[in-house]
This record gives sequence, structure tokens and C-alpha cells, in this order.
Amino acid sequence: MWEQFIARCKSKGTTATATLTQFIELYLDDIDNLDAIGGLNLDKRLDSKIKASVEEYLVNGNNNNSNPTSETILAICSRLDKLESHSSESSNETGAIHNLADLSEKIEEITARMTQFTEAIIKIQNHLNNQSRRGNKSYNNNSSFIGHTPRMQPLTEEDLGKRLGVSLETVRKERINLPPPLFVAWCKGKDRAGLGWEFNENTGLYHPVS
Repeated sequence: MWEQFIARCKSKGTTATATLTQFIELYLDDIDNLDAIGGLNLDKRLDSKIKASVEEYLVNGNNNNSNPTSETILAICSRLDKLESHSSESSNETGAIHNLADLSEKIEEITARMTQFTEAIIKIQNHLNNQSRRGNKSYNNNSSFIGHTPRMQPLTEEDLGKRLGVSLETVRKERINLPPPLFVAWCKGKDRAGLGWEFNENTGLYHPVS
């Protein structure tokens, strides 16, 4: 009930302390119909409990203090502030615990998925390695295959640039600035198949070299 009351006060733009303080002041002014005040539809049981609490504090105040009204209200407000603050802190702590639990669960899920991906990659790599070994074995055992291996054709400067992933201006610049062996090595570093290329002045084309 107290949590519902706090939430209701917050929705009205006020606090439980301020609301109950207002009710206490109205009660001290002999206004008993608190349910219709300020448009709040409060439960009759809450009204009775507020009155009983106020009467109890007033009685204790009359026994101990010469001016009980203001001091009693201050005491009630202090206790309400502490209770409301404790309720808010508990709510925040509960939210933080839930957030940590959700984060931990998500981390575990991500870790599990990464493990699955790693295992799948290893299986794919092993499969490719096995295929490569079988292909090399078949290639070595079949001498006729060597004779039918397609030979790379010479390329123009533009086509070589496309193959190496650079512009034809870059190809021309590197060929002019680098000695032939270094140009071949530069091409090997760019070529997707690791081939080297050298320029033939007679044909004006770039020929592949191993």
C-alpha cells in the first residue's frame, strides 16, 4: 500500500511526505472528509490510519513538549522522508541487480556463440586443407593435367591495374621508378594469385613470371 501511495503521489507531481503533511494539517483543522480533497481517491483504511497516527503523535507530543503540533509534524515528516528514501534506494538496487543479471546472461550467450563460430571455422579450415591435399595428390599423379594447365595471357597496363586493384597510372609509375626485379616483386605482393609481372617493350604488354 505504501509503495502504491508513493507512486500515486509521484504521478501527481508531489511526494508522500508533502501529501501526508497536507492531510495532517487539514485533520488538525477539523476537516475530516479527506477523500474528496485535491481530487485524490484515497482508501478509507488509509484515512483511518493517518488519523490514528496523527492522534498517537499528538498524544506523545503533549506528554513531552510544550508546543507539540509543529514538532510532531516535523517528526512525522522526518520519518516519512526516511521511509520514502529507503523505498527509492531499494527500488534502484533491485533494478541494478536485474541489469547485472541480464548483462551476465547476454555475455554468456555471446561467449557460447563465439565458441560455436570458432568450432565451425576450424572444421571449415580442416575441410579445405584436406581438399587441398587431395587436389595436389591428384595433380601430381596426373601428368596429362600439367600439359592442359591454362597459361596466363599477357595483359595491358589497364588490365594489369584491374588485376592488382590499382590504377593504370600507379602501374606505370611503379614500373618506371622500380628496377624490373623489384617491380616483379611489387606485382607479386598485389596479385591475388601471387604472380609477378614484367613489362615487355617489344609487345608493350605485361607478361606473367613465376
